[in-house]
Amino acid sequence: MVPSIKVAVSDDFLRCFAAIPPAKQKSVVKFVTRFRENPTSGGINYEKIRDAADDNLRSVRIDQDYRGIVLKPERGDVYCLLWVDKHDDAYEWARRRRAAIHPEAGNIQIYESSQVGETVASSQAEGSTGLFTSLRDRELLRLGVPDEAIASVRAVDSLEALDALQGKLPVDAYEYLYLFAAGESYEALVADRELPPKVDVTDFAAALELDATKRQFVVISDDADLQALLSAPLATWRVFLHPSQRRLVERDWNGPVRVLGGAGTGKTVAAMHRAVWLARHRFASHEGKPILFATFTRTLADDIRAQLRALASPSELARIEVVNVDQWATGILRRYGYAYRPLFDERDRRRSWESALTRKPEAPDLSRDFFRTEFERVVLAKGCETLEDYLKVSRVGRGVQLSRAQRQAIWPVFAEYRSQLTAHKLREPEDAYRDALTKLQSDAVNLGVHAVVVDETQDLSAAALQLLRAAVPAGPNDLFLVGDAHQRIYRHKVSLSAVGIDIRGRGRRLRINYRTTDEIRRWATAQLEGCSIDDLDGQSDSLRGYKSLTHGPLPDVRTFASRADERAAILACIGELRTNGVADSGICVVTRTNPEADEYAAWITSTGASVHHLSRETADDQEASGIRVATMHRVKGLEFDAMIIAGYRGPENLAKQFADEGDAGSIADSVTAERSLLHVAATRAKRFLTVCELRS
Repeated sequence: MVPSIKVAVSDDFLRCFAAIPPAKQKSVVKFVTRFRENPTSGGINYEKIRDAADDNLRSVRIDQDYRGIVLKPERGDVYCLLWVDKHDDAYEWARRRRAAIHPEAGNIQIYESSQVGETVASSQAEGSTGLFTSLRDRELLRLGVPDEAIASVRAVDSLEALDALQGKLPVDAYEYLYLFAAGESYEALVADRELPPKVDVTDFAAALELDATKRQFVVISDDADLQALLSAPLATWRVFLHPSQRRLVERDWNGPVRVLGGAGTGKTVAAMHRAVWLARHRFASHEGKPILFATFTRTLADDIRAQLRALASPSELARIEVVNVDQWATGILRRYGYAYRPLFDERDRRRSWESALTRKPEAPDLSRDFFRTEFERVVLAKGCETLEDYLKVSRVGRGVQLSRAQRQAIWPVFAEYRSQLTAHKLREPEDAYRDALTKLQSDAVNLGVHAVVVDETQDLSAAALQLLRAAVPAGPNDLFLVGDAHQRIYRHKVSLSAVGIDIRGRGRRLRINYRTTDEIRRWATAQLEGCSIDDLDGQSDSLRGYKSLTHGPLPDVRTFASRADERAAILACIGELRTNGVADSGICVVTRTNPEADEYAAWITSTGASVHHLSRETADDQEASGIRVATMHRVKGLEFDAMIIAGYRGPENLAKQFADEGDAGSIADSVTAERSLLHVAATRAKRFLTVCELRS
């Protein structure tokens, strides 16, 4: 490629490319490769577009049927691939679009030109008040609204009208207008934009360097970059970071950072980019693995490793260790010749509880389930090793009150449980974490870790977070934690400050959901209505301002009297999804329990369909064909075009099934956990959601 020329590709171009039939994609790849090498080649015929809103847009011939749309500014050697489609559709798109540098923000914006909002303007009722009447024209400009769209924006009098205008506005302008309408202050939004001091609206090369432009455009510097984009065009998150994500990722922090955000807002994406940025810019000369990327489950760790391979070079990957916290803690303990194995087998746990419950006293008269719940939520969670510890500890949140004498009476059950584990050389993971922490602190061991990135923080226990805090010396860039308590499905409720992680002044939030449609987001969020959710640091949290930018059909929620009726509906749903172009690998059927997942997998297989059963041992191999079947827990961290939640029995019914019915506190916590689990499963869906509820 000619050195002075810049060639960029937009996210819209990649989305169009992904929708083109595979046979036609070959022609696009061939053209784009030639275009990248030399966009000034005589073999590339740039055609002006008659009646176009923007004189800088040109059409280029891909083949007999398809055309590309290119931004070719008069000034500077900049060429941007904007769109690719069938001949007439490509021309129609280009006639109505403008590609311009915003005079305040300095970024390149793509938007519908002079006709923006005509249908919206007529929707404002006489005497109604617009959503943005409090903002002056200059303030609307500073929020990213193009000058020619200001009149249309002023006509907006409801969120529905704003949604109708969405496709005609620049993406960044719509986002900031929505956040303002949702209650964010103008001052906070302008501060978030980080407007440049001076803007040259003719300098497209400079505009491509801005973060706000990089969320929609990537400059292609070599064929490897190009092939990486075109081989996985739907995974554009790997390249196009939102400016709010980029500001979290590409900077030095003077201590621990906590990033909150609803499902699909790109928390894990930001965490992965953060690990790569540290490996590339802060620890490039370090030996070993100075960056630890920790998450809760082994399958999530496997998924993260696979995705990092698409983001980082081999040398950068070599400096990042991706771990499941359980396995990592076990590795630390092995260094010391630890005599016990962390307990992960539920059969061993049940066997030890059977023995422990032989010590159950006659008074107080408590259910067998109560003892296990009390151990997990009080004794284990708060590190009670002795009766004296248990007598002192707070039990706030437990539904059954216990006097000091009653605590003394039931302690032998817990002591016997631990004795049984010891006899079999086992320790609960929480206790093993604390043992590892003691070893690190007493021996002042240097693990060689300089930065820790934590995904799904809400699912980690107090002991796990204390161990991660001890793994890295306190200082700049030490801890980067992402999470969302609305998605807490393992009942660990921890305040970061209580475990020694001080995030004061370094709490941030992501608000835009890039995965699901807004219809699915609204339904999933409604499942948590009335639930008390924390911010991972002891304060309450909400999803105010949480928004999806895409739209689609409403979730299909049905109730069935029998499994036979439900299964007939599921088969019909799968057939309809296939008709709509959804591949089997993009369909996931989820259930609440493992036995149910086994049952549905066997049934779908019996219908002649191919099934890829996702278990704890099976990764979601993108090359594997077949309808996915998994539990609601297993799909955490994954996404699919369509989700079918099968055999659902309602949060309250499930809470009673999996909680101690004699303990009101346990049931209340379980209802919240079940609602969060339903929320997680629903937000794995990108386009279609079906919920099949069975009458109890």
